[in-house]
This record gives sequence, C-alpha cells and structure tokens, in this order.
Amino acid sequence: MGRALAELSELDLSRDVVPDDELRRLVPHDHEFRMLDGICHLDLERGLVIGYKDFGEDAWWARGHVPGQPIMPGVLMIEGCAQTAAVLMKKREGWGAEKFIALGGVDKARFRDVVVPPVKMYFLSAVGTRGSRMFRYPAQAFVEDKMVMEMELLGVLF
Repeated sequence: MGRALAELSELDLSRDVVPDDELRRLVPHDHEFRMLDGICHLDLERGLVIGYKDFGEDAWWARGHVPGQPIMPGVLMIEGCAQTAAVLMKKREGWGAEKFIALGGVDKARFRDVVVPPVKMYFLSAVGTRGSRMFRYPAQAFVEDKMVMEMELLGVLF
C-alpha cells in the first residue's frame, strides 16, 4: 500500500454525482454517524468511488478528543471509508439499498498524519476482492492532496 487509489487533482470533485436522497437510502447512517456529505466521484467501470465530509471547527468530536488540540479520531476516518465503500459495492454489484453492509474488519490500517478541524476530508475506495456475502476493498482518506490514512476494509452483506 502507500500509492494513492486516484490522483485527486486530476478529477472534478466539485459536484455531487449521487443525489442526496439516493445516498441516504444506500447509507442509512444519520446524525453524528453520517460520515458522508456527498459522493463526488463514482466510476463503476473502473471501480472507484470518492466521498467527502466537511468537518467544521465545532465538529462533535473536536471538543473532547484531545481538549485544546482536537485530533480527528481514526475510527471516524475508518467509518467514512466504510460508508463510501458501501456505496460502491451496492451500486457496482446491484445490491439493493435495503441491504446492509456491516464493517467486518480492518487490515493494514495506517494513519499518516494528524487531522484537525476545520477540514474537508475525502474518502476513497476501490474494488478489491469479493465473495458471495463478503468483500475486501482498499480505502484511503485524504485532506487536500495528502493521504492521511489507508487500509483494507472487510465488509459483510446482511
């Protein structure tokens, strides 16, 4: 690992490519655990998705996670990537929005930098390997053009 799944600077990430109502059906998480504000790139042929989340200075986790020096929790980066990967899996494999994909595991996770609000974070995932109910996808998180986290996700279809 270590190589970016995509060069963000070469892509148009300025608009949402999945309508919000569809995104909410595909990823039913809400309130604090909605880690996606939108999907700004979806290439089903190549098997690549990019989602994003804008975290303001008042992000719910910023007040208590290292008071005085807010650091984004790594588990939230993982969750953002997992939600983004679920969009790709459902859209690419034709699994209905009513199906739920749970996080079954994380391998080879590496956190490469500290993330502090305010920040716009991009979550990338690409097609990996899959079985009938499980999949393993590479995933990464970026701030601007800098990779701040990478891992392999294990998802399980319910």
